[in-house]
Amino acid sequence: MGGVVLLGSLLAGCDMGRAAPEESAPSPEAGQGRETMTEPRGNVIDDEVILVVDDEAHVREDCEEREVVVSADRATVVLAGDCGVVRATGRGSVIEVGSAEKIVLVGVDNEITFAEGDPEVINQGRNTTVNAAGGKED
Repeated sequence: MGGVVLLGSLLAGCDMGRAAPEESAPSPEAGQGRETMTEPRGNVIDDEVILVVDDEAHVREDCEEREVVVSADRATVVLAGDCGVVRATGRGSVIEVGSAEKIVLVGVDNEITFAEGDPEVINQGRNTTVNAAGGKED
């Protein structure tokens, strides 16, 4: 047992003269080639995803089988046609979709209404609802 402690001490001592490189935030002048933000600064609508991050946004789009993520607070989102997965992770948003493969709620006070189909519903949010156009689903 003493040999293990001694070996550990010797190995740890090998690095004593070298300091680990510190990571620092790039200066505004140095940040030309590298983006450090992980979240977009605004809504993103492209061929694969509709991402609503702007609080109180009003978005109207044709879903075209895209994935939808609404992380904004108090957004109003109206999507015509068929959607892939629709996720509501923000607070107090109202989302209307033509149809969806899957609806996932993890935010607070969100409401999603779908016009047709029978989507898989995962409701782990707080005070959140999923409604079929003709009545309440969850």
